Amino acid sequence: MNIDPEWTITRSEDMTGLLAQVARHPADRGTVQTPSSSPGRRAGGAKTGGLVTDGRPLASYDFLRPAKLPREHLRTLQLAYETFSHRLAILLTSQLRVVCRVGVAAVDQISTDEFLAREVEPVVVAPLRFDPLPGVAVLELPQVTALTLIDHLLGGPGGKQHVRPLTDLETPLIRDLLTDVLTELKIGLAEFVRVDPILGALEYNPQLVQVGGPADVMVTAGFDLHVGEAESTLTLTVPLQSVLPSLQRHSESAETTAGERAAQQAARDLLTQGLREVPVEIAVRFAPAKLRSNDLFDLRPGDLLSLGHPVDRPLDITTAGRVFGHAVATKQGARLACQVVAANTEDIQL
Repeated sequence: MNIDPEWTITRSEDMTGLLAQVARHPADRGTVQTPSSSPGRRAGGAKTGGLVTDGRPLASYDFLRPAKLPREHLRTLQLAYETFSHRLAILLTSQLRVVCRVGVAAVDQISTDEFLAREVEPVVVAPLRFDPLPGVAVLELPQVTALTLIDHLLGGPGGKQHVRPLTDLETPLIRDLLTDVLTELKIGLAEFVRVDPILGALEYNPQLVQVGGPADVMVTAGFDLHVGEAESTLTLTVPLQSVLPSLQRHSESAETTAGERAAQQAARDLLTQGLREVPVEIAVRFAPAKLRSNDLFDLRPGDLLSLGHPVDRPLDITTAGRVFGHAVATKQGARLACQVVAANTEDIQL
């Protein structure tokens, strides 16, 4: 069935009419009759493959996997990765002693199945954990690029490299370099989340890394990497569910004005100051001792109880059942008192 290229579907009525014609004439090879002038046609629009556009590039849309990452979240990731790429270029230039350039090529989201089904050149796969976030991220570097980096690290000129796995001597070198790269990545991600990247065992096949379920969504970022005259790519893939809560919190905080943030901080300071002035009951106690029920019922004045508290051990200062200091018994005038000999103030934070 041929559809008149002069007609653009923009209304639900247009789509309903078209589907009705297809249902009535499934084998029809003719032309679907459409209005000569459709509301979907825009003046001055360009025709591309039968569709009227406004000049912007077209992109395919998968209705089975709608977009799950809002535009503001993508923008946050873009800024974080731009910071990372800038710092990475400085790091590589200083360590390899050759001019390096790194730029963000694209930030997109794909399913785990699509990630594992990609056809990629031989790569060095570095599994990552973003402690304390859940999930496993993946940093991919072509093997040829890894060998070029090692050659520069050892004072070589770089140049063309043959595809092969890393040797036992080369693997520690690339791991040390990747560890420094993760430090720069940590700073870049601090734009919206504080994590501690942890490098796992290097692999050569992305399918050997357990990154999530088949339908899980991954956020993949591609970087253009230039090491001297050599051009390559660097790919970072992160599970969406790992970073989505942090992106949402960052987006919510970004929506507040500077005045609102100042008012919130002032309220927190006032609350903290008020909590510091609240009276708190404390107790100074010996270490607890155990006593049989019969002995407890037979207690009489003059009985001597063994507490089991060492003579050289200070008493515990407690509040709400928590020990936050130690003291020794003394007196102040006609009243008993205690002298503090140690305090665990870090255990009580307001």
